[in-house]
Amino acid sequence: MQKIRAAIVGCGSISDIYMTNITSGKFQILELVGCSDLVVERMNASAEKFGIAPMTLEQICADPSIDMVINLTTPAAHYPIIRQCLLAGKHVFSEKMIAVDLWQGEELVRIANEKGLHLGVAPDTFLGASVQTAKYIVDSGLIGTPLSCRASISRDYAVYGEFLTHLYKKGAGIGFDMGGYYLTALAAILGPCKAISAFTRINEPTRVNTRIGAPGFGQEYALEVPNVIAAAMQYDSGVLGTLHMNSDSLLDETYGLEIYGTDGIVYMGNPNEFGGPVYLQRVGSEKVLFPLTHGFAENSRGLGAAEMAWSIVAGRDHRASKEMAFHVFEMMHGIMLSAERGEVYRLASTFETPRALPAGYIGDGGWTRKEESALI
Repeated sequence: MQKIRAAIVGCGSISDIYMTNITSGKFQILELVGCSDLVVERMNASAEKFGIAPMTLEQICADPSIDMVINLTTPAAHYPIIRQCLLAGKHVFSEKMIAVDLWQGEELVRIANEKGLHLGVAPDTFLGASVQTAKYIVDSGLIGTPLSCRASISRDYAVYGEFLTHLYKKGAGIGFDMGGYYLTALAAILGPCKAISAFTRINEPTRVNTRIGAPGFGQEYALEVPNVIAAAMQYDSGVLGTLHMNSDSLLDETYGLEIYGTDGIVYMGNPNEFGGPVYLQRVGSEKVLFPLTHGFAENSRGLGAAEMAWSIVAGRDHRASKEMAFHVFEMMHGIMLSAERGEVYRLASTFETPRALPAGYIGDGGWTRKEESALI
């Protein structure tokens, strides 16, 4: 089997599960050969743990044997790293979101198109068991015609943001950090969005870091992004939706992700996870637990990169596409611009709704009833 040789850039907290899943054989199409990080000690530790080569970004870009770069850096670094890798002729899969500014995302999409390269962007949790099962329910007509949807999340970002300070900076916040999971899950099922109207708020914009052990403990810092968001969305299909986000609430995360149809309602699990429970409620019945129709119920970070690798080999479009990623990116920018201008934001981008994964794949490198070509 032809393998896609990959290198990871960014050896921070999310990298361990990526490297574990890839090197364990969970995604047989990928061969992890190197990693890079500006913190040399962290890079060397990851390289030693997973038996791969420590490399600079320049070395990765110059190595003709490396096909794909998996970018796991913070948002501000996404644009320059993705751009450098694309210009070097590498396929790229990046953590969310694609960039910080809209023009950066537009340029990256253009470069990938011009060079004929695959550019994929997280979240890839929409390829997991929960969202794929919900997609099966909707596509099969079990809730009738979808009419509306609701996405909601609240959590206390101070617990995370005072250690991971990029969460309070431009390009992050609960909108750009968590919004991608919810908006991508809905996009993968409902398709493109047409228009957005929103309100945002920055509660307590200036604060003091109270986390002992945090790099800025005792120092004053500013919130650069809204921490309370309320938006209304109109999809091309006519579905109307709401998005509620609050990162200045309780520590314990609360979430909701539902699609309401003429004949029923589907309730999804946490879109930040791969395999949360899915419930279906039909007319005249109670809400019941629906059996998961797809694999990847466990933590399968790297699934999007692996599916993209299969698409490279097969010469087809991948599911975590740059077009859908940019559309979700524009949706979040549209929310900010709508709130700032006090007017409806109408989206300029669109994408092709991704096909469902084959239901027979169980997520451990094997198949229940389909050949590997089904995934291709």
